[in-house]
Parts: sequence; C-alpha cells; structure tokens
Amino acid sequence: MRYRLTTIITLLTLMAAGAAFLTPSALAALTIEANHKDIRMNLTYHGSSVSVSGMSDPNVDLILKITAASGNAEEKMMRKDREAGFLWMNVEQLTVKNVPALYFIRSTKPVADLLDPAQLKANGIGYAAVEDSLEITPTPGPEQREKLLADFIKYKESGAVYSQSVGDVEIKPDPAGDTYETVFNWPYQAPPGDYAVTVYAVKEDKIVDKAESPVTVEETGIVKTLDNMAQNNAALYGTAAIGISLTAGFGVGMIFKGGGSH
Repeated sequence: MRYRLTTIITLLTLMAAGAAFLTPSALAALTIEANHKDIRMNLTYHGSSVSVSGMSDPNVDLILKITAASGNAEEKMMRKDREAGFLWMNVEQLTVKNVPALYFIRSTKPVADLLDPAQLKANGIGYAAVEDSLEITPTPGPEQREKLLADFIKYKESGAVYSQSVGDVEIKPDPAGDTYETVFNWPYQAPPGDYAVTVYAVKEDKIVDKAESPVTVEETGIVKTLDNMAQNNAALYGTAAIGISLTAGFGVGMIFKGGGSH
C-alpha cells in the first residue's frame, strides 16, 4: 500500500513538472511564409502585393513587421518656420540618419497595449521605436524634435512606405492551431534591397516566439542596366535617357495620330 502511494505521488509530481515546463513560450508554435520572396523591378513595375501567412498558437496576439534587413539610409529634410510672422519658408536643411527604407506594422491589438515601451524599443516595433532610432543633425530641441519626427512620419506615410495599423490580420481556427494571413501593398517607391518580414507572438505582455521570412526586391532588364549606367557613366546614362524619352514620345504620338485618322 505504501509502495502504491509513493508511486502515485511520484507520477503526480512528474505530471506537475511537465505542465510547468509547457510555458506559454513553449506553446506558441509559430510559422511564417511570404508568397512573393523575389520582387522584380522592370519597366512595367508599379509595385506589388505580398501575402504573409502562417500558423500560430490560439492563445497569442500577433504583431507583423516589414522593414529593411540592414543598412538604414540617410535622408535630407527641410525645416520650415514662419518668416515675418506669417509666411512659412524653408529655413534649415536637416540630416536624418538611420531611416528605414520601408516600415510596415500590423497587429491584432495596438502594440502599446501588447508590450511595454522597453520591449517595443528593443525589438524596433512601432513608430515610437523608429523615432527613437532616428538621428537628426543639427540637433533640435525636444519640442522641435517631436514636431519634426511627427512631420517626417506623415511624409513617409504619404509616400506609402510607412504604415501602422490594427486589426488587418485575418485569423482562422485550425485543428493544428490558428492560421493567420494579411496582405501588404508593396509600394513601387521602396528601393531595391533585402527586407525582413517578422511575426511576433505575444502572450501576457511578453514576446514568446517569433519567425521571419525574407523578401528581396531587385532591378532587372533595362531598369538594372540604366541604374548601373547612372552610377558608373552619367554622360552615357543621360544620352540613353533622352533616347528612351524620345522613343516613348514618338510611340505615343503615333498612337494618337493613328487614333485621329478614324
């Protein structure tokens, strides 16, 4: 009897230990797949779309992020101010460093409700994290910096290369766990390069798992040839660009001339 009781206690202890081992991070099995991993820029390129999907644990929230894999850029911007008390004019050129070429965020809840500021900053999630990483010279004062950053983000949003939204992730139950999917409109303004698509699983205010998929944007054909020419032989590039413009104009003229003869 005593042996049986000892055996039962041992089994219960092992079961409890196993349950403790299955923490939220262990349960959050996460996958990710981007349907367009190689986007090609040619003469007819006007942007694309990238569908991101995968599996996730049913008990987590999701944050999806797309940004350049490395090598954030440096950009120039003009600071405007009132001159003579009423007229807005460009008064100073500023340099902004560490600028992501592309920055998209999608989440099932507002990111500020899912993670604390320290985790958001550490993982580069949300506009506040982007703003923290930007370096502006000459260095503005705190109030001026806040305004400049707000204007900078609006400018990037107007160019369709920055976006942050909530609820645009479709989640469906599945016997193996939840499936998720969202579609990003890939803007033609995004430069060639390597991009990272990352999904974070969040539970109880912590990132418990993450997965990543690459997307490469590359120039092809005459677009690549002209870009190389522009960098290595500006004079030849100018001649080629004029020739292409004249050819295109001649073609359009012939179309309209043909249309007018009917």
